[in-house]
Amino acid sequence: MGSIAEPHSPASAAEHRPGSRTLGVVGADLMARSRVMALAVPLGWRVVDVGTPADALGVDLLLLDLNREADLRLTLLDQVRSSLPQLPAICFGAHVEAGAWAPEARRLGAICCANSSLSRVLRQHLSPVPG
Repeated sequence: MGSIAEPHSPASAAEHRPGSRTLGVVGADLMARSRVMALAVPLGWRVVDVGTPADALGVDLLLLDLNREADLRLTLLDQVRSSLPQLPAICFGAHVEAGAWAPEARRLGAICCANSSLSRVLRQHLSPVPG
C-alpha cells in the first residue's frame, strides 16, 4: 500500500538492453501505458513502474498520470525532486489548462500536457537509444 503505481505484469516492461534508457511511469492506466510502450520500446527505452522516490533513482525520464490521485502523485514528484532535481518529468491529465494540478506540476519543473497530446510530447522527449 506504500506505492501509488498501479500493478502491471513484469512482462509489460521492455527487456533491459545495454545502453537503453529508462522511462519511469507513475500510475498510468492500461490504455495510457500501452501508448507509452508503443512509443518508447521501439526506440530502445525500458519502461518501469515508479511508486516511491527510490524507484526513480535509475530513471532517465519520469512520466506521471494525473488523471487520478493527482495530489499523491505530485507529492511523489516533490519527493523525487529533493534527490533528483534535474530529472526530466512529464505530467499528463484531462483538461491540462483547467486542471488544478497544472500550476503545481509546473512549479515542480514538470512539462504538462493534456491526455490528447501525450504521444506528441513523449515523441519530443524520447530520443532513440543507439545500439
